[in-house]
Amino acid sequence: MTVVRWISITLAALVFAAPAGAITVVQHNGAEKKLVQRINHVRENHGLEPLHVVTRLTRAATRHSNSMAHVGYFRHELRVNGTWKSFGTWIRRYWPGSGYTSWSAGENLAWGAPGLGPRKTVSLWMHSPGHRANLLSDDWNRIGVSIAHVTDPVGYYKDYSEATIVTADFGRRSK
Repeated sequence: MTVVRWISITLAALVFAAPAGAITVVQHNGAEKKLVQRINHVRENHGLEPLHVVTRLTRAATRHSNSMAHVGYFRHELRVNGTWKSFGTWIRRYWPGSGYTSWSAGENLAWGAPGLGPRKTVSLWMHSPGHRANLLSDDWNRIGVSIAHVTDPVGYYKDYSEATIVTADFGRRSK
């Protein structure tokens, strides 16, 4: 049975404490490139410029996907040393960087059990108004993505033997 869930930046999910366990989290680096290609293909089909991958947003997306996988939650907030940090707070550690006078950021999340590929992820996001707005926004010109696969997950994903968590962080900045 395949299960897929997604949320936009304005939604939250229930949180469960994650006990220490034998979970394994693996990044899907090859699929991440395909996810960006798929996003840019959709943008091109809608007359939009492609998004350029930047290290800062990739680090933010990776940190968030890995945190959700290890701790077992699904929400835009980030768990840091036992405390929840709002998206607007934690993303500043990664974006925009020093020397910028204005910036903006947004995020799309998705997860599936046992897996979730780039094509299905973008399709789901395109059928969700909030996610579609992020994908097709001309406000963004940069992106970072992460796909984490977790076995023996805890918390939110505990009912499944495997889960795949996808994070796309969007941004723009100017000096």
